[in-house]
Amino acid sequence: MSGRVGVTVVAEAWAVDALAPLLDLWRHGDGLLVLPWSTMVTGHDESLTELAQDSSSILVVGPRNRSPRTVLPGPVVRAPDGRVVPAAWLPATTPADLARFAGTAVTVHGRSGARGGPTARTLAVLGERQPRFDRLADRIVRIARDTAHPAVEARRCTAYELGREDLVDLLGTGPAIGVYVGHGRPTGWVGYAGLRAHHFTDGTGRAGRRPAAAVVSLTCKTASRRRTGLSFAEALPLIGATAATVGAVGATVHTANARWALRVARDLGESSTIGELVAAVAPHDPHAAAYRLIGDPTAPLLDAAANETAPQHHPLEEAS
Repeated sequence: MSGRVGVTVVAEAWAVDALAPLLDLWRHGDGLLVLPWSTMVTGHDESLTELAQDSSSILVVGPRNRSPRTVLPGPVVRAPDGRVVPAAWLPATTPADLARFAGTAVTVHGRSGARGGPTARTLAVLGERQPRFDRLADRIVRIARDTAHPAVEARRCTAYELGREDLVDLLGTGPAIGVYVGHGRPTGWVGYAGLRAHHFTDGTGRAGRRPAAAVVSLTCKTASRRRTGLSFAEALPLIGATAATVGAVGATVHTANARWALRVARDLGESSTIGELVAAVAPHDPHAAAYRLIGDPTAPLLDAAANETAPQHHPLEEAS
């Protein structure tokens, strides 16, 4: 390969077809390189380093029987020239799921340059109802406000302030990023009386939701496949709740999650996409390999405009 492209996508042909709207956007932006799934030998070898050498972001779309833990070694890859390149995973479940994800990501990309002047970035600070997570939520809000970035507004939205339905409604207003601290499971969060992916799709009157740009779970196992067919972190982009997620593939320690949370708060104002934010945070954490980036690594961290039209490509259904 000669020159560097914006995004390198590794996927089977049918998945490429399903993702066409998003791939077209990348192709007409900073450039796109599409490679077959056979390019991925293990996900832990030099093939990823070679991909990073020629791109600014990587998205690997692979068979559902592969998991975030087995395909990628972490949320970023170090290129030979020293660059830190965000590397995301997406399970190729069905054409409908991938098309739903692509439509959601394109909607989020539509926020870039859509309004004049500074663009709002809401950091929704989410957390379980427990004292140590409550204290951490306060620290996240304080650090975000201390950075004094004019576009960033930190909002405390923990389980002390919101119930589960209110939280789902909040994320359905399309904030730039939601960051959860608390206990987690492969199927969701312990906080908010047990949040699961289906809570974003059941009920009535929810077809008008606007997707969050990114949802970051700084907790255990939300990207793990243990005893579930699809992890919480994988399900959210596929059902159209968000363009990208970050989650852990195994158990994590509170101190590591706290470090991530505080760095996210500090670096959000200087990062235009979720991939840039992860690339800024991950190199400083020795436990970064526990986390995975799922979905669109180039999703812009911007709030939805009040008049943004929700994706109309499908009725909301839980990912298969």
